[in-house]
Amino acid sequence: MFANEIALITKGDSKMKKILRKIGDFFGTLCGIVLLLIVGICLVLSLPFDYIKYKRSHYYKTIHKKYTLFAAMGSYFELYNEIIKNDLPIKYFSNPNETSLEYGWFVYDNTLIISNVFSFKYNFENCQWNYCVEDEEAEGERFIMPLDEYIETEIQEANQLAGEVICDKAVVLIDASCIENIDLAKKEKRFLVYDDNREDVLISFCKRVRNV
Repeated sequence: MFANEIALITKGDSKMKKILRKIGDFFGTLCGIVLLLIVGICLVLSLPFDYIKYKRSHYYKTIHKKYTLFAAMGSYFELYNEIIKNDLPIKYFSNPNETSLEYGWFVYDNTLIISNVFSFKYNFENCQWNYCVEDEEAEGERFIMPLDEYIETEIQEANQLAGEVICDKAVVLIDASCIENIDLAKKEKRFLVYDDNREDVLISFCKRVRNV
């Protein structure tokens, strides 16, 4: 008798757990759908502003390329406009396999300008900068490769995809927030470190290369 009561209670608990699990799954799915709807609405509402920004840009006035969705939101779009605005002798090479600006390359005097968004940390033991990315599982940053290897990889990929040799050296254009040791980074010739003055950094770089 007692065993039967326990069995009934256990069976009831099991059913309740299944019900609660289904309710949890339902609300989880519902929240996901609502979040996607909110993101979608925000993107749609931003389109008119993106279109106006694109039409008013130095890029459009110079290139006259037809507008595509969210064309003015990419980081390369901003960079391209800064280059045109300051009349800098930096060439843009488009990727023949892609239509987006984000997949092309900026080059000055055979030097690839790598617009970087990831972090670099300096290893004092082997005296080298290391390219790192955020690692959610480790709740920190994960080492990827040394700066030398990173630059070499970018040069090889640019030349290979462009179908011609467009560069034989490179510099990394990087936000100060992505560098752990700013003073040390500014001494590294392969870094173009900027804070709020990316245009000034690019202007100085072109002048420096020209006078070498």
